[in-house]
Amino acid sequence: MKFTSVLSAAVLVAAMSGSLLAQEKKNEYVSIDEVKAVAEDYRDFQIQGEYLWQAGEKTFAAQCIADGDGKFTVVGFPGGFPGQGWASKEVRIYYRGKIEGDAVVLKVESMDIEGQRNQPIPENHANDIVKIDLEGKTMTFIVPGMPDRVAEKVDRVSARLGARDEGAVVLYDGMTKEAVSTDKLARFRKINEETGAMFSEFATKEIEKGKECMIHVEFMLSFMPRAKGQGRSNSGVYLNECYECQVLDSFGLRGENNECGGFYQQKRPICNAVFSPLKWQTYDFHFTPAKFENGQKVANARVDVALNGILIHENLEITGATPGCKNEADEARGIYFQGHGNNVQYRNIWVQYMD
Repeated sequence: MKFTSVLSAAVLVAAMSGSLLAQEKKNEYVSIDEVKAVAEDYRDFQIQGEYLWQAGEKTFAAQCIADGDGKFTVVGFPGGFPGQGWASKEVRIYYRGKIEGDAVVLKVESMDIEGQRNQPIPENHANDIVKIDLEGKTMTFIVPGMPDRVAEKVDRVSARLGARDEGAVVLYDGMTKEAVSTDKLARFRKINEETGAMFSEFATKEIEKGKECMIHVEFMLSFMPRAKGQGRSNSGVYLNECYECQVLDSFGLRGENNECGGFYQQKRPICNAVFSPLKWQTYDFHFTPAKFENGQKVANARVDVALNGILIHENLEITGATPGCKNEADEARGIYFQGHGNNVQYRNIWVQYMD
């Protein structure tokens, strides 16, 4: 082989390797600084998020999901955001589109109404359009024959963010680089050295057996615009290492039992209260463990759950272990944070025992 051919082949291999590495990097971002390094993905990240239009007592909320490569889905919620003005059987409207020139242009596609999914849009709204400016500041709803509605970008924050209730026993802090201690962890994979947060997968040491308690967890989803379904920032919080409350980037989705807030294969949340990726979010569990007598279970575990301060399960009876970790047993256990191939981050994990 001539030297020039060898050189060309080497350059080709290097280019292919670089391309593969770039694509791998573009598939998952764990910080805003990281996503800024890829211009088109940062643009999509800025556009993704929540928008709100209000006029007097009228409200229309919308969640914009980045689908990668300049494509987006918008979900509209007449009345407000899920759990904050909008209920699960009310109208949900879907728009899909992409960047066209100096804006994202999306056409209305379908709607959910009264529990019926993917229903056709009424004729008088069949030509509705949504436009979003490329800086992600405003979303304009254009309905022929009516004044435009201009929704502004909003940044909701959980009221429970950074909470540390009186009497809390901290299992993992991770709020800063200086507040890192793994003393109460049974095992762990990796700490984010920039922030102190813990990457899944890990488990805490045993907490007190059989005690009713409050458990607080803060998590951050990766930004993975090209991933879909269960491949999009997947993890889970296993109470007693056997009951999984799902962690997933299901921002804008319907809220199933395998999406964020669902107890896997058992119960979907009352509403989908998850925020968009790269924002710190909160879980608060009021957990009553299963009761055992002579090694036999005599009462199921029960739990109330708030996601980002919004109640998503009330007095839920958990009928048995969910897949992926341990079976139920009459023994002291910790809390397990599932590793599922994605770098979901956790911090400010504590338990408060009830008197």
